[in-house]
Amino acid sequence: MSQTAIIRARIDPRRKAKAEAIMAKLGVSPDQAINMFYAQIELRKAIPFTLSLGDDRAVAVPIEHTAQVWDQLDQEDYSHLAKP
Repeated sequence: MSQTAIIRARIDPRRKAKAEAIMAKLGVSPDQAINMFYAQIELRKAIPFTLSLGDDRAVAVPIEHTAQVWDQLDQEDYSHLAKP
């Protein structure tokens, strides 16, 4: 059995319900989504979306597009980035 860590976070219940409904349509569990988020942070060494102080909704990428990009990134060969 592989080891796992537990993450606890507080979130608005309405946001949780809306996000989980979208995840269900995408066929992704909340655990999988969190693992994808952490994997992208690890790969990019950054948050995988733009952070800003303003309410610039044009910057927010729709979740469907994000899922497609993440899927493409999972198919890429990153072995050339490994340190020798």
